[in-house]
Amino acid sequence: MKRIALVLVILISIVGCESRKVVTPTRERPTVNIPLSLRQSNWRGSEGEGSCVHAAMISLFRWQGRANTAERWLRTYGGGEWPDDMASKLNRDGIRFASCENGDVKFLEWACRTRRGCGITIMGGAHMVTLVHLDAKWAAILDNNRVGQFIWIPRETLIAEWQASFGWAITPVYSPAAPLP
Repeated sequence: MKRIALVLVILISIVGCESRKVVTPTRERPTVNIPLSLRQSNWRGSEGEGSCVHAAMISLFRWQGRANTAERWLRTYGGGEWPDDMASKLNRDGIRFASCENGDVKFLEWACRTRRGCGITIMGGAHMVTLVHLDAKWAAILDNNRVGQFIWIPRETLIAEWQASFGWAITPVYSPAAPLP
């Protein structure tokens, strides 16, 4: 019995009797944490226009486990796009997608909450980037002209810019990658 008491005294002196703070893991930031190897840079289409809409979709295809679709898309499409043309191409290729063209913030919240992300228009509709995070204070985008880092912007600033840029958002609807442990 003395040995047990001695062991307990030693353990208590080493470990201490203070209450331990329970640490809960933080959520992954950004929510749609696309690895650098899956990010698609913008390129010039046959008409000399940028292919930012396609680059955003290719990054999202890869993120959502559709690598073959992404590579086929990269080989097949390029140049500028508008909502109707993009929807026609996606429908023709049998790709499930969701989009909005009315600046409804609920669409952006859904896309980020489900970890799908989405392409969004900015710069008066002249450019599309990938929205990878949206919370109560912050938004993060992946610009396909500079894929090396995420760009963090105050939520309301991003929403105002997107809504002033036609409010178009689009995403494939498949299963995103699992969150980091």
